[in-house]
Amino acid sequence: MSSHAGYDAAALWEILTETVRSLTMYNNHKRYVERSILPEKPQISAKEMALLMGIPLGEAIIILEEVRPTSKDRLVSGPGAKPPATKSLLDYSNG
Repeated sequence: MSSHAGYDAAALWEILTETVRSLTMYNNHKRYVERSILPEKPQISAKEMALLMGIPLGEAIIILEEVRPTSKDRLVSGPGAKPPATKSLLDYSNG
C-alpha cells in the first residue's frame, strides 16, 4: 500500500475511522451487524460483510473492529482506536 507523503498507517486509520463514523447510516449498520450478522456468522470477513450489506469496505472494516469481542478492549482507550501494529488495511481486503 503506498501512502501519500506525510500520512503513515496510523494517520490513515484515523482518517478512515472519522470518515466512516460520519456516514448517516453508520450507527444503524453497526447495530444490525451486532444483532443480526455476527450471531449467525461470527467469523465473517469485512469484504463479505460489505458485499452482503451493500456498504463500503471501509465501513465494514471499522464496524468489525468495533463490535468484535477482541476489539472491545481497544475502545476503552478512546476514539480513534487503531488496529494492532501487526495489521494493516490490506489485511481486511482478503477473503
